[in-house]
Amino acid sequence: MSSSDRFERPTGRSSTTFAPPAPAAGTRFSVCQEISVLWGDLDVIGHVNNTRYFAWFEEARLAYLRMIGVDMSSEALQKPVLASTTADFLRPVFWPDTVRVEGKTARLGRTSLTMDYRVTSTSQQAIVATGSAVVVLVATSTNRPAPIPDVMRDAIRRIDPDARDTL
Repeated sequence: MSSSDRFERPTGRSSTTFAPPAPAAGTRFSVCQEISVLWGDLDVIGHVNNTRYFAWFEEARLAYLRMIGVDMSSEALQKPVLASTTADFLRPVFWPDTVRVEGKTARLGRTSLTMDYRVTSTSQQAIVATGSAVVVLVATSTNRPAPIPDVMRDAIRRIDPDARDTL
C-alpha cells in the first residue's frame, strides 16, 4: 500500500476538515501545525521551494520545545541549538494548499534529542515530505552542551513514550 492509498479520497469539503487516519503504532506524532502554503513559498518551477520545508519543520520544533518546557526567553540559562537537519521530498506541493506538519522525539540523549517530522498535503491527502533534526541544549554561560533537565526529560517521555532513550 502506498502512502497515498492510506488517505480517504477528497469529499469536496473545505481543506480545513482534512484529517489523515490514525497512524500505526509507533508512528504517533506529538505536535501538529497546520500551515497555509503562500504564493511566495513557490519557486520558479511553480512548486514549494525546498527551503520552506525547513521553516515548516522549525514551526513544529518550536511548538514542541514549548510543550516540553524549554525557556525560549532571552534570559534562558539553556538554549536549544539546531545541530543538524534533513529532509526527504516525496512529492511536490503547489499553491493553494495547506500542509500539516507533525513532529515527535525519536531519540532522547543526555544533551540532545532527535526529532522526526512528517508533512502532509491537504489537497493531495498524502505525505509529501519527511525529515529529522538533532537539537542540542546549550548552556548560555559556557556555550557548551548542557544536560537536558529532568523536568524536560519527563515531559518528553510523557509526550513521546516511544522515543528511544539513550541514557
